[in-house]
Amino acid sequence: MKKNFDIKVSVLGAGYWGTVIINTLNKLGYKNINVYDTNNRNLLILKKKFPKIIIKKNLENILKDNTLKNIFVATPPSQNYLIVKKLILNNKNIFLEKPGFINSLQIEKIKKIINKRIKLMFGYVYCYNDYIIKIKNIIKKNYLGDVQYVSLRRQNLGPIRSDVDVDYDLTSHDLSIILKLFDKIPRVISFKKYYLLNKKIADISNIHLKVKNISIDINNSWLNPTKERLIKIIGKKRMLIFDEMDLETPLKIYNQYAKYPKLDYFSKNFLKSKAYIYKGSSKNVKIVANPSLENEILYFLNSKKIETDINFGSKILSILKRI
Repeated sequence: MKKNFDIKVSVLGAGYWGTVIINTLNKLGYKNINVYDTNNRNLLILKKKFPKIIIKKNLENILKDNTLKNIFVATPPSQNYLIVKKLILNNKNIFLEKPGFINSLQIEKIKKIINKRIKLMFGYVYCYNDYIIKIKNIIKKNYLGDVQYVSLRRQNLGPIRSDVDVDYDLTSHDLSIILKLFDKIPRVISFKKYYLLNKKIADISNIHLKVKNISIDINNSWLNPTKERLIKIIGKKRMLIFDEMDLETPLKIYNQYAKYPKLDYFSKNFLKSKAYIYKGSSKNVKIVANPSLENEILYFLNSKKIETDINFGSKILSILKRI
C-alpha cells in the first residue's frame, strides 16, 4: 500500500476511543489531524497532549472542506446515524467505530444514500489483527482438521458503558472474529443475559451459536475480577488457543485430540467403548504482529477495497438484533 502521511484527516469525538485513534494517527506520522468535539474540556486536554492537532469547533467547517476527505467517527452510537448521513451527503470517506449504529433500520437507510465513490469502513479492529489473520490461514489449510468447537471469552472489570450493553460493546468484536474466520453468518441457538447494575443494560452475556456444524460459545462480561481475552478452537486433529493476555506467546497449537473407536451401533461393545485421547507436543506460533489499530487505520486510508464494509457491519447488527 502506498502511504501518504501528508493527507488531511479528521476525528469526530474526543472521548476515550477518539483519543486512542488520534494517538495512533500521531504515532503513525500523520501530520494534519483535525479534531471536532462538542465538549470543550476534552478538546483542551487533547490540545495539551497533542499540540499540533487542529481543533475544529464547528462540524460544518469539516463538511465543507473539500480537501478533508477521510473522517474517523468515534461518537456515541446514538449520534452516529445523523453524523454519517451528513458525511455521506458531503462525499466524505468514513471510518465508523463499531458497531456503528444502534439498530439495523439505521444501517438500511444509510445503504440507500451511500454511493460507490464513498468508503464506509466499520472499525472492527480484530479483522485486521495479524494473529486472527494467521488463525484464519491455519483453519483454511485444515491444519486443525475439521473445526468442531470454538469458545470466545472477553471479560474484565470495566469499562462499564451506559449507552449500550455488553453485547454491543464486547460481543460485536467476537461476532466480527467469527465472520472473519468462517465467512458465514452464525445462527443464534440460545442466549442468556444478566442485568446486575442496570435493569435495562446487560452486564454479562452467554451466547451459543452455530456455523455449519461448528458449535460456538461466547461468554462476555464487564463485571469480572480478571481480564480475559481468550479464543479456543477444537479441531479433529489439533487444538488452538489464542490468549491476548499472554504477551510473549499468545498463539499456541496443541497436537492432541480425542475420539471414540468406530463401532457399529448394535455392537455389544458399543456402550462399553472408551474415548481414545492422544496427547502430543504443543508449539508456539510466532509471527511478526503489528498493532491492530495501526493496521486498520492504514488499511482505511490507503486501500480502495474495504473488508469491513457496510454489508459486514449490517451482518453483525442483524445478529445483535436477535440477542
